[in-house]
Amino acid sequence: MKWKKTMNVLLLAAMIVSLGGPQAVKAYEDEENDEGLQMSHEVVNLALGKPYTLETPYPVDSHFKATEQAYSDENGSSLTDGVFGSTSFKDSAYVGRIWQASRTVTIDLGQKASVKEIRLSMLHDLPNGIFFPKGIEFSISVNGKAWRNLGEVANSYPTTTPGPVKQVYSMKDKGTQVRYVKVEIPVVSWAFFDEIEVMGSWGSRGAKLIPTPPQPNPNKGYPAQGSAQAAGINHEVLIYSGEWQYQPSDWISFTKEDFKPYVTYVDGEMKPKDYLFDGFLFIPYAPLLDGANYGPTTGKPTNKSHFVKFLDRLFRDDYELGALNEAVKEAKSTLPDRNYEAKVVITIPYPRLDQSDFGDVDGDGVSENLNVKEVGEQTALANRLKVTKWYVDEVYKRWQEKGYSDLKLASFYWYNEYIAHQLSELDHELVKQTGDYVRSKGATFQWIPYYFARGWDDWKENGFDSALMQPNYLFHANATVDRLDTIAKAAYENGLGVEIELSDAVLTNETLRSRYYEYLQKGEEFHYKQQSYSAFYQQVKTLWKAARSTNPVEREVYDRTYDYMKGR
Repeated sequence: MKWKKTMNVLLLAAMIVSLGGPQAVKAYEDEENDEGLQMSHEVVNLALGKPYTLETPYPVDSHFKATEQAYSDENGSSLTDGVFGSTSFKDSAYVGRIWQASRTVTIDLGQKASVKEIRLSMLHDLPNGIFFPKGIEFSISVNGKAWRNLGEVANSYPTTTPGPVKQVYSMKDKGTQVRYVKVEIPVVSWAFFDEIEVMGSWGSRGAKLIPTPPQPNPNKGYPAQGSAQAAGINHEVLIYSGEWQYQPSDWISFTKEDFKPYVTYVDGEMKPKDYLFDGFLFIPYAPLLDGANYGPTTGKPTNKSHFVKFLDRLFRDDYELGALNEAVKEAKSTLPDRNYEAKVVITIPYPRLDQSDFGDVDGDGVSENLNVKEVGEQTALANRLKVTKWYVDEVYKRWQEKGYSDLKLASFYWYNEYIAHQLSELDHELVKQTGDYVRSKGATFQWIPYYFARGWDDWKENGFDSALMQPNYLFHANATVDRLDTIAKAAYENGLGVEIELSDAVLTNETLRSRYYEYLQKGEEFHYKQQSYSAFYQQVKTLWKAARSTNPVEREVYDRTYDYMKGR
């Protein structure tokens, strides 16, 4: 077909000359590039068969690298080979990538071209954990160094779409001269993509590229120790409370003596020498003996009675909050005050989206239906917000009734460790509006998402005052220490801190103990030790066990934790 077009153009040129027009007319689709090659201005897929790079923003995580191999891009050509996949993620046309924040695909077109549209084809399959990203960013460049950001194309499907379904993210341009094209793909759980097309024409015609000026990052930096953002907290410890089917049945409870090595740093004889944690985050132990679970999808959905049960446990006189108040009071009578203040953070359990009969929380005699599949997104959101507001009010009511002399209610914590957009399109709205309500009461709202969990990078927009990210390094045997480097860098660049994790096995397993110490060492290297408020996850009473141990190796875990918190 091309030779026919050329002949027609040449005939047209001859007619113009014969009519006294210009002495020479260039065929509209023909041009020589800088290397003297003949080129066409016909719109084609410029990326077809072109090389590209596929990169993570941080070192490749060794734990997940092996998982990705089943959906790899071994020849580095799958995304520009012109082959599209079906709606089955097992189709060999797909490249699959898991977690690790995002992926960046950079295509070298090999020579200048005029780009009019960039397309990314992706798969969504909710039951298999494959999600459409909330948005894809596209950029173009002449030299691969200075880039023009064309903007972001948003996902057009409801986040709760079961799938499998395909979508093309398309960004149009006016025909700018470029050589390089970049596509940035957020990855939450799995992302599957099969083809990138760059539609345009070869040659140097088109608009001149003007690079986008560097934009400041307003979120960059850790949440500072003792800051208002952190509710004045320097170092926080997670305190679980809940039912236990084994003996002792009250194991997941804390007495005054249990709190002693957390409020204060104690010596081998359990005598207080200094203050230790100033933040105490109370969290419900997820499984309940009746089969219900505070998690978003595990077990039976919790209801009002379960939320009340957790509050009943917290506000006991001899356990939890009552015990903590007495432990702090005793510490202050023993040690100089040194402006010590014990700040309490109370968890808001997750109002589950599969609960049709939560219970009446607003006194109208009608049980709240939170089931989004039965009442729809807007009604489910309204009813869930009733629940969180009722819960916050109940906390303040009980707190005032107790009148704790040595505790401050500083913050609330969101239980679910990811924004559950696969369950509700409006889950982030519940979080945001709950945060607004918490702040109206004078407290802050905090969150600890797991490793690159959904919502980790837009925690602030979702209504949290502060967030820390879980590295989950201690629990993934195949992860290497650069996992901690990745989390520290990602956290700093996005305004989060880093949760520090330890379990009882740290006391007896040398490998896991070394892993725990690596959290502390990386805190020094990446400065979250000095700059960020922290939270320490423990397996119920790990640090209590370490403090009481007569084994020097186990006791060292407690001592080194204290040294870390004191900046030594």
